[in-house]
Amino acid sequence: MASTLVTAPLAVAKAFSPGHITGFFEIPHGQGTDPLYRGSRGAGFSIDRGIETTVYVYSGKPGSKIRINGKAAKPSEAEVSQWVVDYYMRNVDVSCFVKVEHEIGIPVGYGLGSSGAAALSLSYALNEALGTGFDMAKAAQVAHMAEVACKTGLGTVIAEYSGGFEMRRAAGAPGVGTVDTVPLDGYKAVVLCMAPISTKAFLAGRMDEINGLGGRMLARLSESRKVEDFLDMSFEFAQTLGLEKGRCAGPVMALKSAGLRCGIALFGQTVFTIVPEGMAGEAAKVLQGFEGTLLVCGIDGRGARVL
Repeated sequence: MASTLVTAPLAVAKAFSPGHITGFFEIPHGQGTDPLYRGSRGAGFSIDRGIETTVYVYSGKPGSKIRINGKAAKPSEAEVSQWVVDYYMRNVDVSCFVKVEHEIGIPVGYGLGSSGAAALSLSYALNEALGTGFDMAKAAQVAHMAEVACKTGLGTVIAEYSGGFEMRRAAGAPGVGTVDTVPLDGYKAVVLCMAPISTKAFLAGRMDEINGLGGRMLARLSESRKVEDFLDMSFEFAQTLGLEKGRCAGPVMALKSAGLRCGIALFGQTVFTIVPEGMAGEAAKVLQGFEGTLLVCGIDGRGARVL
């Protein structure tokens, strides 16, 4: 393997996907088995921090190496990325070795859409480097299929593909599902990441409860299109699931005492608010006393892209 990487790469490509926070969602019944038609409906927003992925293609025996922030990734850390690599390797005629470098600029496992961002930025970079010729929607569909196959997400990829403050009104992959975006220029997201939550474990047995509430909220937000309503609904959704307790209780109380609306990222012990740019410092100050990683981010309105 080492000798494969001595020569200069045949091609190099780089892509970026924003991270994403979901405020509420539902998973419609009767989606069937086609992964392109499986997905979630709901609302959330993309942030201007995420994952940048560089792909190097070498001639030689087929294979791959995946690194995360400069270190070799364990199989459990790179399941979704490996699925994407394997898909592309089956769809190219040339024999090649692929090296993947993920540079992750968001906490992983805290409800910031890291697995979707890794899959999406990787798919875009591989498509470019290998000359596969997929359009952007098709390349994004590969990332969506990877998330469905690995059970790591249903609506994150189409949200990060679209960017901005979005309402996912019809479930499915990019090019199949329907997304309505609302401009949020001049706003900042202030996010406190405190502890991860296992999405798979948390959702077990709770889908009926989630679906009724998430569907009603989406109908209301589609009419109002206001970020303030989104924050209120996100908090109500989190309350229904009991997510506002434990570590989230203190930051939530502090923000509300300061007159600031907030929600809890799905799924992580991560409290967030969206405020006009001039109020971002005030919101960050409210959360600075709590343990965790504090992010002050812009809203990424462009979505994933090749760099």
